[in-house]
Amino acid sequence: MMQEAQNIKRRDFLKFSGVTAALVASQGSLFAKTGVIKVENGKEDYPNTTYTEEMYRNEFDFTRGKKEDTGFAYHCVNCQGNCAWEVWSHNGIVTRENQSARYPSINAKIPDFNPRGCNKGVQHSQIMYEKDRILYPMKRVGERGEGKWKRISWDEAATEVAEKIFDVMTDPNRGPDKLMVHAGTGLLTEGRRGAPLRFSTQLGAVRIYPASYLGDMFSGAAIAYGEGNVGGTYDFMYNVDTSIFWGGNPSVSRIPDAHFVWEGKYNGAKVIIITPEFNASAKSADLWIPIKPGSDNILAMSVINVILNEKLYKPGFMKIFTDLPFLVRLDNQKLLRRSDVEHAKNAEEEEKFEEEFYAMNAKTGKPVLMPGTEGSEHKTLRLEEFGIDPELEGVWTVKTKDGDVKVTTVFEMLKKSSAEFTPEKTQKITGVHPDIVRELAHDIAKPKVVTITTGFSLNKYFNGMMTIWNIASICGLTGRMGPYGGLNTENEFSLSGLGALSGFSGKYKPRFGSGFVGEFVFGDGMKTFDQYFSDEDVRRAQNGMSKKDYMEIVQKLLKEGENNKGNLESHHGNVVKPWWQPDTAIIVADSKFRRNKGSQYREAFLKKTKFFCYVDFRMSEAAVYADILLPAKSHYEVYDLRTSPGYHRFTNLAQPIANMKPVGEAMDEWSMFALIAKKLEEVANRPENKAKAKVPDSKKYAREGYRDLANFYKEYTNTDEESEAAAEPYLGTDKLAVQAALEKCEQYEPWTMEKMYKAGGFLQLNEKAGKMSPLYADRPYFTFENHLYKFERMETVSGRQTFYVDHPMFIKLGAATNTGMEGIRPQGEKYPFVLMTPHARWSIHSNYKQSRILQRLQRGVPYVQVNRLVAEKKGIKDGDTIRIFNSLGEFYAMAKVSSSCPPDGLVMEHGWEPYMYKFKKGHNEVVPTALNLLEMADGWGHLKFGGLWDGNQYAYDGAIDFEKANV
Repeated sequence: MMQEAQNIKRRDFLKFSGVTAALVASQGSLFAKTGVIKVENGKEDYPNTTYTEEMYRNEFDFTRGKKEDTGFAYHCVNCQGNCAWEVWSHNGIVTRENQSARYPSINAKIPDFNPRGCNKGVQHSQIMYEKDRILYPMKRVGERGEGKWKRISWDEAATEVAEKIFDVMTDPNRGPDKLMVHAGTGLLTEGRRGAPLRFSTQLGAVRIYPASYLGDMFSGAAIAYGEGNVGGTYDFMYNVDTSIFWGGNPSVSRIPDAHFVWEGKYNGAKVIIITPEFNASAKSADLWIPIKPGSDNILAMSVINVILNEKLYKPGFMKIFTDLPFLVRLDNQKLLRRSDVEHAKNAEEEEKFEEEFYAMNAKTGKPVLMPGTEGSEHKTLRLEEFGIDPELEGVWTVKTKDGDVKVTTVFEMLKKSSAEFTPEKTQKITGVHPDIVRELAHDIAKPKVVTITTGFSLNKYFNGMMTIWNIASICGLTGRMGPYGGLNTENEFSLSGLGALSGFSGKYKPRFGSGFVGEFVFGDGMKTFDQYFSDEDVRRAQNGMSKKDYMEIVQKLLKEGENNKGNLESHHGNVVKPWWQPDTAIIVADSKFRRNKGSQYREAFLKKTKFFCYVDFRMSEAAVYADILLPAKSHYEVYDLRTSPGYHRFTNLAQPIANMKPVGEAMDEWSMFALIAKKLEEVANRPENKAKAKVPDSKKYAREGYRDLANFYKEYTNTDEESEAAAEPYLGTDKLAVQAALEKCEQYEPWTMEKMYKAGGFLQLNEKAGKMSPLYADRPYFTFENHLYKFERMETVSGRQTFYVDHPMFIKLGAATNTGMEGIRPQGEKYPFVLMTPHARWSIHSNYKQSRILQRLQRGVPYVQVNRLVAEKKGIKDGDTIRIFNSLGEFYAMAKVSSSCPPDGLVMEHGWEPYMYKFKKGHNEVVPTALNLLEMADGWGHLKFGGLWDGNQYAYDGAIDFEKANV
């Protein structure tokens, strides 16, 4: 059935296979002809190998095809590598890929970025023809998930989707906020991703932040810097003195960039790995610190304790670039604001005074307003211009509108908070010896250049936000910015003008909902939470708060956030995370039923969803349960661009091979959504629908207060009168989108598609791409030079690195400044193990998990690493099937007995689709869901809901046990 639908016929494959087989047969077998040969001298005595070499030359020549037919591509399935590949073909069929390896060197003294690639990307040419490929539009004819489909035409599919959209948009009891149009992380590009985003924005459909629902949002960094994505290009690692990977495994998860880490080691760097498991990077490191799972924020506080007690910090830096000198009222633990001291004349001035803060000036002995804050008229951090030398330590009495109050500094509050986290006291929780804690503190504070790269696993613990904030604060105490290194989460470059693809210049605005809150609600998370976590668990993780109080607060915040009823303009801490409950969903490249919390989430989502359309190039777990399936082209079949993330300074081009044979009826996303847009316009212009075609919506999301579905296709493609008058670029195909991006984005100048093709499938970003530092032509990039040398303010309420948040919830939970907080994972003997699911060596998340080649390089089925001693105690041998379970559910996997696995945990590389497990139940069956009230907090200073401040879904908070299974 699938082969019948493909334009690439079975005979094409047989022809290709036959040529290869004939080559082998014609040359014969070396051993068959000569037997085993004893070789004394390899150069002189080895038999003639001309026939073998010729066989490989012929095979290489066949798979390469014609040079002029070569295409270029990368792999955009949420892989942070972003590597340029040449794509080769034979008679219109992709036969192989090769690393482009043409990136120029920026400095002869620094290794270059060649060649980029990995074991996953090198076999996409085979994956694109695998049996799980979606070849043509299909409609479900059985029950959801039953696997019964009917092939339909693109015209039928697009019309049905358009009709469903029109129905939900024009229903007076539903409307735009009951529709979700969302693109997942399987489509992270600067070109094609714009298609569903533009479609969603034009409709006012709900969208949620992918980093949030994945647990990949660096909210702790956002607290510190007002920006979560900070750090540098990986060539910066070559010249560091200490390179720390905290919760990471670069040899596996950063394959194209890991060479910079190890070349840096050869260049004199000390490499430190901090993980619970002994991973592939730990074996090459100078120091591996085995930490108990989930205790990272407490280890970070112990490091802060050492830095403070041994005075390893940099006072001069702290006075200028952090809020540590700011004054805190001892009566209510609030920052001393101008609004506390002066009466405002009007509401506008009151708002301004709320964002101005005091320090104690050592030169005058009096409180002084600090320049550079959000409310200050002075937008610089040059304190000497104002005669300010702020105190870091002390207690004073100051006059306020309401009388005298005692104040101290944020630095004093930090010292008090860190006092209990001595290395000796934290050892029991973290498992890290005090001598190692002190060594780590010295390795961070004393060298000239230090980077701390945080892995994505840290955010997936309940208190992961505090972990990242604490690590950022270590950097702030030791003066880590710009050329001196610092926190490295995930660098992003500045790219302007790309809103022309996904947006409408303010005419329509996206309806963003919280990722972690939305998914919690979609999956009836409160029910799971109540079932799984005890009062003791909540009290341990939320500063003694009872489970009853916690649940009441969460339910109140959820109620206020429903349909975005919160006051988004407030600065006083009463803003809530917005969420909606759509009943119609169009999802692109997001295997949501794999990544979320098991079958209970899937069942709850599907029960609430009347219509579910899924777009992808392969059959994921989400695709299995769709009502309509739309086949997308894969990475080698499209025109596209990819820049982010900023681990290197190049933007890669996707350009298909010449004369490529279509794979089934797959369509690029721009053509696909343009077709649906055209059908929606036709539906809206039917006589019976014309009166309903103008859909009312809030002016918060639609400037005119409505959306005109009768003009939808023209607006989508920029062929309407308003767009043509504004000379907006025509859109509607992937190639047009790439051309528009290259024209609109000033950081891409002066490149064109033709220049990128000739260069080897990439462009080099110009100097305008630097976000918080210049992008020098001959030096690696790292953030914060503009602040360090030009004294520019940060995008925080203080204008500096943040050590103090006086949001009421932070104060209530004892977290106004950095502290250590234990996790919410249940403790005790009933379920004594934690399940950890780090990034996989053999797939990019769930993509390529189906590869038969990669499956042969591992166990071929879902497997779990088990500590050798624990396995012996439980009578489990390598290869046994084990049952992993807790009160939520169970799943089955093969045991891989390993001494690298910690005794209190199981390690399972993530990405397996649920349908790959026994009984089609994946590891998320045992993973609970929760909401941390600190990440629920909103509306304070720079912590306002958006792409930098949402929250995280957690994956490492489930306590489990396991046993040998007989299935």
